[in-house]
Amino acid sequence: MRRLICKRICDYKSFDDEESVDGNRPSSAASAFKVPAPKTSGNPVNSARKPASAGGPKVGGASKEGGAGAVDEDDFIKAFTDVPSVQIYSSRELEETLNKIREILSDDKHDWDQRANALKKIRSLLVAGAAQYDCFFQHLRLLDGALKLSAKDLRSQVVREACITVAHLSTVLGNKFDHGAEAIVPTLFNLVPNSAKVMATSGCAAIRFIIRHTHVPRLIPLITSNCTSKSVPVRRRSFEFLDLLLQEWQTHSLERHAAVLVETIKKGIHDADAEARVEARKTYMGLRNHFPGEAETLYNSLEPSYQKSLQTYLKSSGSVASLPQSDRSSSSSQESLNRPFSSKWSTANPSTVAGRVSAGSSKASCLPGSLQRSRSDIDVNAAAGAKAHHAAGQSARSGRLGAGALNPGSYASLGKAALRGVASVVFSLVSAKSGDRDILIASVHSPQLRIVCIF
Repeated sequence: MRRLICKRICDYKSFDDEESVDGNRPSSAASAFKVPAPKTSGNPVNSARKPASAGGPKVGGASKEGGAGAVDEDDFIKAFTDVPSVQIYSSRELEETLNKIREILSDDKHDWDQRANALKKIRSLLVAGAAQYDCFFQHLRLLDGALKLSAKDLRSQVVREACITVAHLSTVLGNKFDHGAEAIVPTLFNLVPNSAKVMATSGCAAIRFIIRHTHVPRLIPLITSNCTSKSVPVRRRSFEFLDLLLQEWQTHSLERHAAVLVETIKKGIHDADAEARVEARKTYMGLRNHFPGEAETLYNSLEPSYQKSLQTYLKSSGSVASLPQSDRSSSSSQESLNRPFSSKWSTANPSTVAGRVSAGSSKASCLPGSLQRSRSDIDVNAAAGAKAHHAAGQSARSGRLGAGALNPGSYASLGKAALRGVASVVFSLVSAKSGDRDILIASVHSPQLRIVCIF
């Protein structure tokens, strides 16, 4: 017995030594308990690759702008009618169906699949013409709480169906969905910062449908209040919704809240987030289309740096006409200064160009290519008026007060009445002899000033 035990121990030690020498060769005991590796098809080299990260692109279709799982308005429009078909035979049958739907949606303990089907049933009734029955609107008021509860559900599929149903109700009913829209919009805004893309994008799409089809002034405070939210994504989306509202709605629907809109846009232009500021600048264009006076007052109340940022954005979007009149003229003159000089003078006759230079400033009669203009902002309207005033004064004095017809040194004989209407300054320099010494007489004439200096 002792020999048998010793022999077993020696065999065991020799087995361990063999395994330690060749680590790639598994032992018989280990091979007995080894789990077989899963079979891989294709190139065996690919089996050694690491699995793709969670953030990598998924196979099976291009991702939307919002990322994987995101939905957009096109998906909503397809889902409006992608529902089981039903027929409505009487008002009583419609009431019984709506009562069953409300019972299912009001109890979150029902299976989520049943709640999703109940939401689809509402869309089926809309397609079948339920809006033509008066009892439908009475029961729709009773469904407000059930729809809000569905939009708060933890199941993304239920939330998605709730948002699609709300959007369909707004599209079909228009302003008749005012009470339901006012009740559901705050809940939809709570979906915007959700980390689940399907929930966040569903809430945003539903709000867009409501803004487009249900023009109720009571929705404006619900949107503007979220423009000052602590959540950055909510502020960005809120200004985007406000811009859409200013594009889609009529002015008479906005008049009661004009002051709120101006104050909200002003806060958005000063927002700490860069993207929120960009969205707020977009809303300025819509505000000016509805309320030009309030928009100009808002622009004038901004600091110069914010005015410049707003001007830059409007110019880049081709909306210079949305600027106040004074800033529009400054912008036009600045663009003319930035234009290449040759483009303004290339078609002009050289003799005509030389004639534009004043005869009194002979030292400034240089070639057109060397002329330089000031880079400061110029009021184009004031410059055009001064030019016309100057031309009228020259035509009135032609033939009798021309600079070439006067003798040197006789500019001092021109009175203020003769110089009235001349928009330019006349400078003359005459040398004379007084006794034993030479003197130099310099005179400057303008409509407001007359100076004679003797050296």
